[in-house]
Amino acid sequence: MSSIPGPGGAPQPNPYQQPSAQPPVQHNPYAQQAPPPFPQQTPSAAPPAGPPGFGPQYPAPTPTPRKGIPGWVWGIGGVVLASAAWAGTLFATGQMWASGDFGGHAYEKDLCSVAQLSSFEGRYEKGTEKNDVTKYSSQRPTVDQSYCSIDMKDKESTDEYASTYITYNATWHKATDPSEEYADLAKSNEDYDYEGSETVVTRLDGMGDEAWLTTETSDTDDELNRMEVNVREGWFTFRMSWSDYSASSSGDSKVPSAEDVKKWLLADAKATLAELR
Repeated sequence: MSSIPGPGGAPQPNPYQQPSAQPPVQHNPYAQQAPPPFPQQTPSAAPPAGPPGFGPQYPAPTPTPRKGIPGWVWGIGGVVLASAAWAGTLFATGQMWASGDFGGHAYEKDLCSVAQLSSFEGRYEKGTEKNDVTKYSSQRPTVDQSYCSIDMKDKESTDEYASTYITYNATWHKATDPSEEYADLAKSNEDYDYEGSETVVTRLDGMGDEAWLTTETSDTDDELNRMEVNVREGWFTFRMSWSDYSASSSGDSKVPSAEDVKKWLLADAKATLAELR
């Protein structure tokens, strides 16, 4: 029995009854999961076309000490050496991090103000809308960055929705030397092959300490989709790219040849780098 009749027939609680078990809480498979407090870092946003470019890299983890020496000894030694290096850098430069040579390229907050594109102006003109120019910049203790993207209109196209983007990205690495990984990062553009396109990365001579050219073409008509030049000079890296969104399939015009775009891109990249010195 679950209750004992009381005066007037009203049921009274049974003091000897065991409390009924609470039903288990059911998991809602459609409920949103709370995000982790520190989300994983994702690659920096890509320019209007093409795969994301490569950004600042971070120091490799400290190797595990060899067996036979107590970990605390290595810990103390590491602290002493790190403190000495930090103090020496701070005393010599007034900065927390030891910066490498930027090849004379000074930080520029507004990269669009020095971005050169005169070589493209014979074929293209700047868009007239306010959002046809996108820019941002960031200064952090270990890395400075500046970005500019310009929406260009093809003078030979009648498609009002066609766009060509010229983008610039400059990075001043202040904590790590990008030289060891730079070639592989540039070549990794080949790993971003999209269905219906082919991407090839080649070495360039005569620009900075090293330079790489990325060329992406369509599998169907061999037309150029994207071209990008990446340049490293010391601890400074620079990327400039041309990306086409024209409706060439409509037959009103064809995109420029790869030879023309390469000539324009390299000329304006060199001119922009000269403006940063």
